[in-house]
Amino acid sequence: MPSKFQKIVSHLIEAIEQGQLKRGERLPSIRKLSQTYSCSKDTVQKALLELKYQNYIYPVAKSGYYVLDNNQEELDLPELSSSEQSFTFDDFKKCLSETLVGREDYLFNYYHDQRGLSELIRSLHRLFSENDIYSKEERIVVTSGTQQALYILSRMHFPNHKKTILLEQPTYHRMNRIVNSQGIPYLTIQRGFEGLDFDRLEELFQQHDIKFFYTIPRLSNPLGLSYSHREKQTLVELADKYDVYLVEDDYMADFDRPSNVPLHYLDTHEKVIYLKSFSTTLFPALRLGSLVLPKALLEAFLAYKSLIDYDTNLIMQKALSIYIDNGMFAVNTEKLRQLHRQKRQQLKTSLTHHQLALEGRVLTDSLVLKLPETHHLSVKDWDFLTSSYIGDNPYRYLSLRNDGSLDQTLSQLKDTFSS
Repeated sequence: MPSKFQKIVSHLIEAIEQGQLKRGERLPSIRKLSQTYSCSKDTVQKALLELKYQNYIYPVAKSGYYVLDNNQEELDLPELSSSEQSFTFDDFKKCLSETLVGREDYLFNYYHDQRGLSELIRSLHRLFSENDIYSKEERIVVTSGTQQALYILSRMHFPNHKKTILLEQPTYHRMNRIVNSQGIPYLTIQRGFEGLDFDRLEELFQQHDIKFFYTIPRLSNPLGLSYSHREKQTLVELADKYDVYLVEDDYMADFDRPSNVPLHYLDTHEKVIYLKSFSTTLFPALRLGSLVLPKALLEAFLAYKSLIDYDTNLIMQKALSIYIDNGMFAVNTEKLRQLHRQKRQQLKTSLTHHQLALEGRVLTDSLVLKLPETHHLSVKDWDFLTSSYIGDNPYRYLSLRNDGSLDQTLSQLKDTFSS
């Protein structure tokens, strides 16, 4: 005999699939369902959560549950080239369809807000709070990707009246391009496998007019490094001491240990600008970024943003809001974490097997190896590896993709550095 939980799930699925409950339609309240099935509200809640994870319904805060267009016609959008992450794109398409079918009123009754769509701002506020990023909703801004946010930050006036940007190296290649292409004054500080030299950092903060320090605290690009808790605390203290802002690019935060808190969590003096991207957890072409700004920067940032675009893509904003609120983001991110762990384990096995006399870091889909300063690879002999060199000094670190040739490459490297 089926339980009350099973009855609720099967009856509601049948009602949705037969069209008795139509897409976008609100389900009866939890109290009403508990009366209908003569069960507790907890049982109803568990059944609704099961339907949410099966992508039949989605929740709307302070409103209830609504039918998600799950098995009916969807938008004709291209598939991802990577089959491993296609499930995130498939789910996002469902949310995208919801924004255009039955829920499109927001497109015609939209009240302009340069910060972003109010529904997405609320969704991000909840998501950030769950991940130790605490801020008021009005400090959250949505941009057309983090690159737009970085461009604005590099151009706008800061209240510390400083002009020089400090970049860790190696770093996100587009940030290097932003400062180089615009002729913006900048300095660099090395952050390699040995870590960041905090004495040198303090010297730069003290002796130069550093506007902000751009850093990737967790699983940095491209070396995959993370600050310790003590290092993050020191960084925040130095920023306050020398009136320097910290731009925290947290693009890989969803794949880091939950115990590894962001810089923003430790900031008590409003010196941290927090950036979040969704391209790694959804798909690279999703040009939506978000940031949490100190109050002193908010007005100037929005004024500059208004000169670049009037509104960040509303349809994508709405779809991302639904994707977060209905639990798809949480469920799919956990799936991706599991895939990442499997990939890293495969790479660790390969690295252990070949016993290279090189220091290395295992990332999700690549190995990063540190080359001896006294021994450089000949480009003539290793020309197929030139595209893997990263950073301003191309002979210091080597990035190897996890592809069919990895084992052969590691064998050749072992022979080279053991001779």
